Amino acid sequence: MNRWLGIILCLVIFAGCKKTDDVAASVKAQAEADDKALVTFINANNLSKVAVQVGAPKTDTIGVYYIVEDPGTIPALYTSSTSITVNYTASVITGTTEQPPFTSTGSTGFTPSYVLGATIKGWQLGLQAAKINKGGKIRLLMSSRYAYGPYPQSQYVDAKGNVLLPANSLLDFEITILDVTN
Repeated sequence: MNRWLGIILCLVIFAGCKKTDDVAASVKAQAEADDKALVTFINANNLSKVAVQVGAPKTDTIGVYYIVEDPGTIPALYTSSTSITVNYTASVITGTTEQPPFTSTGSTGFTPSYVLGATIKGWQLGLQAAKINKGGKIRLLMSSRYAYGPYPQSQYVDAKGNVLLPANSLLDFEITILDVTN
């Protein structure tokens, strides 16, 4: 009798432990939504003939596209330890349009330098795939999983304190490569 009671108790406990937060399913759903929204933005803005999918020709959408606006003049080699000095603007893609851009220089005239391996994954994939030269200009369009994912970037706020770069943002970067050092 005690054995049956123990078995029934275990079944009740395990039935009550149903997993309600399937992280893998939500990540996959976000990736699919991002990819669909990114393709919609590209098509709505007539970029489909110039935007190159990183990793193409794959059958699945990888979520990073690049457009070489100016190839630059001085050959550059990109590795994860490459230091890049850039000017950039970044816009959040909302539907078929974009929010006003953020700039790297602002009013200070400062030009940031980054180690490529320490940047967001979309920059790493896009810059290495495009093989952009020093002095060149590239546009990178990326889904949230190759940018900041589910993490809002609270350092970017407007005058009212609203976060301008919310979680799961699709991003459009215009990057000018000023210097490349290996």
